[in-house]
Order: sequence, then C-alpha cells, then structure tokens
Amino acid sequence: MENQERPLVLVIAGVDSGGGAGITADCITIHDNNAFALPLVSAVTSQSLSQVTGCEAISKDLFNKSLDLAKNDWPTKISAIKVGLVTHKDILDTLITRLEEDFKGIPLVWDPVLTATAGRLDSADLKKNLDKILPHVYVFTPNLPEALELASFSKDKLKKEGMKALAKFFLDKGAKNVIIKGGHIDDAKDAIDYFANKDLSFTMSHSKVDGDGAHGGGCALSSALAALIANGYEAFDAACLAKAYVYNGIKNPALPFNKYRPPIGHHGMVHDVNLLPTVKEDNFPTSDTPFAPCPHNLGLYPVVDSVEWVESLLAVGVKTIQLRIKDKDDKDLFEKIQRAVFLGKSYGARVFIDDHYELAIKANAYGVHLGMEDLKIADIQKIKDANLRLGVSTHGVFEMCKALELKPSYIALGHIFPTQSKKMPSKPQGLDKLKLQGDMLKDVIPTVAIGGIKIDKALDVMNCSVGSIAVITAITDSKEPLHETQKWLALVGAGPRHNI
Repeated sequence: MENQERPLVLVIAGVDSGGGAGITADCITIHDNNAFALPLVSAVTSQSLSQVTGCEAISKDLFNKSLDLAKNDWPTKISAIKVGLVTHKDILDTLITRLEEDFKGIPLVWDPVLTATAGRLDSADLKKNLDKILPHVYVFTPNLPEALELASFSKDKLKKEGMKALAKFFLDKGAKNVIIKGGHIDDAKDAIDYFANKDLSFTMSHSKVDGDGAHGGGCALSSALAALIANGYEAFDAACLAKAYVYNGIKNPALPFNKYRPPIGHHGMVHDVNLLPTVKEDNFPTSDTPFAPCPHNLGLYPVVDSVEWVESLLAVGVKTIQLRIKDKDDKDLFEKIQRAVFLGKSYGARVFIDDHYELAIKANAYGVHLGMEDLKIADIQKIKDANLRLGVSTHGVFEMCKALELKPSYIALGHIFPTQSKKMPSKPQGLDKLKLQGDMLKDVIPTVAIGGIKIDKALDVMNCSVGSIAVITAITDSKEPLHETQKWLALVGAGPRHNI
C-alpha cells in the first residue's frame, strides 16, 4: 500500500535501546499493517534482551510540543492512537488532559506497560489513574500479570471468578474493549488471549512455540490493533488479525534464537489462514469433522424469496440458488421448500434453504444456510447426519475464524457494499477486506461474496479470490430480471451441474 493511502496512527511509547520492543517495534508493526506511524517518544530506556538498566521520561514541555504538532499538522487525519510506556506522572496527567481536549473520539489502544520481557520498567501510577484513563480507551491490552495487578485480583480470585470477571473490572471503569494476554502463563500448553466487551467475549489461542517466546510481542499486538482499527476493522476482527501477526513474529523472530528471547519478527500483514488463532465463543458450535463438500466455484448464487423465482432462474441456467422465506408461520412453508428441492433436482442445481433446516432435512434438500445467531440454536449434528451441505454467513475476520471451527461446506463473506435487502449491524467490508479473507480461504473452503454487489463490481469482487457471488436485489429488483441473470451468468459463471 502506498504511504499516501495509509491512515495515520499516533504512537506514544518509549524507546527500547535493544531494538526489539517499544516505539521501534510499534512503527514497523503499524507499517506492516497498512498504516503510517507518527512516533511521539514518552521515555528513553537502556535495555537489552536480558536486562533493563535505566529509564528516563522526556520533559513535559517537549511532550506537549510534540502533541501540538501532531494535532496541528494532521488535523482530523489521525485515525487511531496507541499508548505504551508512560513513566512519569506529569506525562500521564498531560496525556489524559490532551485526550479529553484535543484527541477526543479517536480510537485509542492502551498497552499498560509495567514489565518488559527483560525486567520491571518504571511506570506512572496507572492503577491509581484507571478511572481517568479507561473512559478514553477503545481497546485495553494488559497481559495477565498486569491485569491482575491493576485490578487487585489474586490468582485465587481469578480461579474462583474467572477471566470474565477480571475483564469486567476494566469494562466497568470505561474501557470499550479489553484483551487480556495470556501468553505469560508458563505451564499452559497454549497462549490464550481473552477478548471482552459489553456484548461479546471469546478466547483466541495458539499453541505455544518452542522456546521462551519473543521480545516485543505486547508492543506488536497493540500496534497492530491500532493500525487495523485505523483501517476500519472492528475491534474483534482486529484482535484476531493482530494475534496472528504476533504469532507469526514469534514463530519467525527477527534475529536467530539465542539464550534470550529474540526480537519479534515483522513479516507484513497476515494472509495465511494457518496463522489465525483458534477462536472459541461460548454457545457457538464447533465440529471435529467437516460437513458434506460443495464445489469451490458455486457460480452465480441468487437469493430469492419464492418458489416462482427459483423456477424462473433455474430455467435460464442458474445452478446454485437459495430460498429465503422469513415467515415461519407460512402454512405452506414445507410444500414450498419441497417444491424448490424438486426443481433443483430436475435442473441439476444446488438449492440451499435459509434457516428452516428441519424442513430442509425432511425435503432432502442439497443444503441449508444459517447465520451466526441461528447456528447457536440449531441442531448442527442433525444437519451433518442428514448429509446436507451447510453454508454460513460471516461479517468479518472474527466470525470467519468461528466459522472455520465449524468446518462448513462454504463460508459467505459479507456484506461487501451497502445493501438495502436488510438492515445490517456491521459496516460494509469493502474490497480490501474481502480480498484479505478471500486470499486466506481460497485453497481451504469455498467462499461466496454477498452484500450490495452490482454487476459493474462483479469482476472486482471475483478478483478478490472468492469462488462465487450471491445477489438479491441486483436481480429481483431489475426491470428485466431474466436478462439481467444471463448477464451475471456470462460474467460469473454458473458453476458445475449438480448430479443427483
């Protein structure tokens, strides 16, 4: 990405003379994750991979002047702020004041640095000032020892009340999102981070890499978060990508392994699905075995609300279609589903049924399609036992990670552009985010792009490594829907015929 296209991230952190952490790691990480860093040094440290021997804050006057320049040189252009080491009360007080007055509303990632890999760092009294700090914080990223210290949680209290209670302590004081980093638990097999906000909580885990990890992982995580948030990612999506970035850097450190922890490696934004964390959310299903497969290229995939539409579109060559009838009280619902399934078999087409999986099983449909909330209450094993294909809707990297743990037949990636077909709680993904996810999944599982896609964007979407495009109003609202369908088929294709 060209620098002029990158959002700006203001970085307030210390200089690590060992080069592996601090503002050096922050700036490299931010660049790797498609943003541009504006470094504002809060302190200078003398440290190596093995020890910390000194730490001095810059003056309050110089700190203020640097903030003035950041504010005045880049008005309204700073898209995120990352805060790391703050060593002096004057700097902390100044920063809190300036956040209230000059940088209000800009997403802030705060990494409360109390301890470096090599030893304890002098820090301003963050614990005493949490009530002032956290109302400004979009994502708070303590490691587990720091979180326990800041919240006055003993290990016994944590064992009794759990990570949810520990995260709630920081949320109640004003943080919008919290990530508690669990890689410091020495006897754990996995490095498990805990994400929480008022609506959502989940874990992100990787198997621990042999050795003692890498120096600068906490800096890299918070900086990657800030860069990704500046690029429009939701906090939970950014969390999954940031953890993958750090995992890659630990697996492939910047310098050869020695008796100390090597500096974390910086290898660009993650595009390898194998680097993503295992994501688990309470009450969301997982699967040890995959659902029945379907072609990677499903072709044009219309989503329609009547059997009449199914029949018309199959007649002009569509080979993948979804019947979406939202009225659960429709007295003729099963007959409509049964008719759609019959038509699919007659035309050698794949007919997916939205939501009504029990009726789809009864009608021996090709497959069903379920959204994230529906998956929590559906009998997933019943669908698998009936050998139906399962398609799932996702709205970003976090939901994509959850879906991968379910091993469905395909994953729908959306919504790509603004859409009128239904009210969406999430923001449009856009082509850049679609391409990132498409690249990750292209050799792993079939993908379907959906949401606001018009025919003039069809080729751009297909160039994002997706196998299929789902459309609704692009066909059903057309003045000549059958002619429009043929134009779509010419661009996207129909996918292979389904042989019963």
